[in-house]
Amino acid sequence: MTDITENKCQLLAAYAAYYENLSLETVDQLNDLVTEDFVFCDPFTTVRGPKDVCAYLAKAFTDADNPRFIVTHQAIDGDRGFLRWKFSARVKVIGDWEFTGMSELTFDKDGTHLTSHFDHWDSGQNFYAKIPLLRWFIQRLARRVGSL
Repeated sequence: MTDITENKCQLLAAYAAYYENLSLETVDQLNDLVTEDFVFCDPFTTVRGPKDVCAYLAKAFTDADNPRFIVTHQAIDGDRGFLRWKFSARVKVIGDWEFTGMSELTFDKDGTHLTSHFDHWDSGQNFYAKIPLLRWFIQRLARRVGSL
């Protein structure tokens, strides 16, 4: 195994541990794992720079009760890393919220820092369809599209 591959393996494991232990007290530990131009993208927003990403992640602890990630799988393929995870929290509008997603990560040249994080999960089914008023519209639209 090359030094760069070993760096990526260690970084991916550290990033997975960061998410599994994420709290208001640990959110700033992201700075040790990412580049200054780090980009974070999920179905709701795109955030640039570790300071703004930390603020965005910290917001989860004011908007939800007991947000938690459990990383179930890790993989590396060339310049990309992948984490499969389960998220759970209690959110005022929808109650208990739980879903599975995947994060696609990119490494810098020497594999010591992450340059980007792109989340892949279905916000329609896993968030919007759980909001009572929107649920009816989404289900009706899905039925209509399914009958085409």
